[in-house]
Amino acid sequence: MSANTDHGDPKIWDPELGAVSVAPENHVVLYEDDFIRVLSVRLPPGETEMPHHHRFSSILIIDRGTKAQDFDGITHKEIERSSPDQGEPLLPVVVRLPPQALHYIENQDTKAFHGIRIEFGFNRTSTVAQGASR
Repeated sequence: MSANTDHGDPKIWDPELGAVSVAPENHVVLYEDDFIRVLSVRLPPGETEMPHHHRFSSILIIDRGTKAQDFDGITHKEIERSSPDQGEPLLPVVVRLPPQALHYIENQDTKAFHGIRIEFGFNRTSTVAQGASR
């Protein structure tokens, strides 16, 4: 999974570049309250997401993995994985992630990627600008 890649303090990242605002076809809000937001994250085969960030810490549960590359949204350089590729992982994979700076994923597989992202550590007023409405 991708590292933060810095880009400064997540509290000042532009809410308009949040995943739900920039890539709503890839990040669908399933549930939201004052404490958490649950997203369905999908990326069809061969597609590349629009550059976006995730301002809040999260848990990502990958239930359909793919061969993919993660790129820095500013430099467009590949973000190295924090752990070496050890072949096909046993699914589901559960990963705790810090806020992720502007990035985008390219699905290089012939199958769709799917995961559930549970974001936490925010309040509702900070997510309204990202387009969340549930």
